[in-house]
Amino acid sequence: MSTSVIEPGTRLAGRYRLEEQVSESGGSTLWKAIDEILARAVAVRTFAPDFPRAAEVVTAARTASRLTDPRLTQVFDADDTGELAYVVSEWVSGETLEQMILKDGPLAPGRAARFVSEAAEALASAHTAGMSHLCLTARDLVWTTGGTVKLTGLGVDAVLGGVTTADPARLDALGLGQMLYAALTGHWPGGAAESSLPVAPDTDGEFTPPRELRGDVPAAVDAIVCRAMELAGATEPLTTPGEVAAALTEVPRTPLPLFAGLQSGPPPSVINRPRPAPAEARTVPAPRPASPTRTARLPEPPVAEPAESTGRKVNGPLVGAAALGAAIVIGVAAWALGGDDSPTPQPSATATEPAAPAGPGVGPKLPIAAAEGLQEVKPEHPGHDDNAVGPTAGKIKDGKNSTFWETQKYSDTIFGNYLNGVGVRLTLSDSAAIGRVTLNVPATGAGAPYLLYIGDAADRAALSDPISGTLTAGKNEIAVPGVTGRYVILWFPKGPPSGKLQVGEATVFGTG
Repeated sequence: MSTSVIEPGTRLAGRYRLEEQVSESGGSTLWKAIDEILARAVAVRTFAPDFPRAAEVVTAARTASRLTDPRLTQVFDADDTGELAYVVSEWVSGETLEQMILKDGPLAPGRAARFVSEAAEALASAHTAGMSHLCLTARDLVWTTGGTVKLTGLGVDAVLGGVTTADPARLDALGLGQMLYAALTGHWPGGAAESSLPVAPDTDGEFTPPRELRGDVPAAVDAIVCRAMELAGATEPLTTPGEVAAALTEVPRTPLPLFAGLQSGPPPSVINRPRPAPAEARTVPAPRPASPTRTARLPEPPVAEPAESTGRKVNGPLVGAAALGAAIVIGVAAWALGGDDSPTPQPSATATEPAAPAGPGVGPKLPIAAAEGLQEVKPEHPGHDDNAVGPTAGKIKDGKNSTFWETQKYSDTIFGNYLNGVGVRLTLSDSAAIGRVTLNVPATGAGAPYLLYIGDAADRAALSDPISGTLTAGKNEIAVPGVTGRYVILWFPKGPPSGKLQVGEATVFGTG
């Protein structure tokens, strides 16, 4: 395969002229292009010579091209026999479900049911033909400017991320339930790095049902969400897109608007989906059999690599594995090439730490009296403070898994070159010998190197011998060799590859 530079003006197959680079990450580049033979705009994805799954993506695209449901984004061409592998698909213009919610708030229940039922029917037809999505988010469902529903990313997104599962039908049914939850409540019940919507609240370790957040949600629609997501108390789970589609035909549905508003940026089919450097494919564990007596939980935390990771949070047995170096994910950024300044957290899925954890040498949980955000602005950039570090510091100890101490969104790992680092200082009620510190970290924060200082001085400059490491998504356990102190300072000289540092609940334990 050629290693020549691909640039605007390049023609593929003698007909697809690349016009504008929309996104590039992990060796996969998305372009707006013109099909010069048919005189129409198309989306073209090209691959770096060393991209490990180019042939698989092309194969998946060819399979998708045989699907006839008009609600599935069309694939026009795919080839890997020449110097450059590429996939050519429909250029879709319109509003994603996420954009509709962000602009106008949650949808009316009847309209939400109608929107998601279109996606369920389209996905059911794809499953009949042997194809699945595996990576559904509120950004994959589009209401087009032409007044039609489009589901994007079928087959290709999963291969790009290296996602497989033993039960694709059940995973896609879960994704449909999540989209319906978002449409009804305006919250995303999954990995928040997947969405700019606020993270769905949780009650006793699982997502709060829609009807408890919004009183006008019909009980029948609420039940469909709970069954598809397998929330606690739900019987007869919906385990295939066909079952979700059939259930939605039994509830009142109202028409969607005549057409979606025109967008100023690239259309949903070419949303910039950042991806990590190519890695080995990962397999999602098969879900366990449904049981009417079991209690659904928030998902187990994924394990992320220090890459451009984002995580997808799923319920109970449907624990995600990395599509983007974490859980089942297709991490999604803004359409603008400069990135997305909106929050992109992925809530940790761990339950609250027990007061007296088991394990040799580890004592009870120590009370944290205060949490303060810290930052060191470079002298040459006065006034460039990060305005999120201080206000969000208290969230690192608020007892909630869905809130985060965080920074602003940066386009790099060096805080825009404005800061020498950021941190948070935890003040314990009393000085004590510390045996362990645990941190719940969303996939957005994975890959950030840290220094952990402990002592009786409030200034880290007065402390020495910090413990160093790198955050991973999920539960981070930092062993402390019995150091005594009242202050625990977590310091980050650099941010994560995602550009937005986030740390969830912190817990400090004494020695046993």
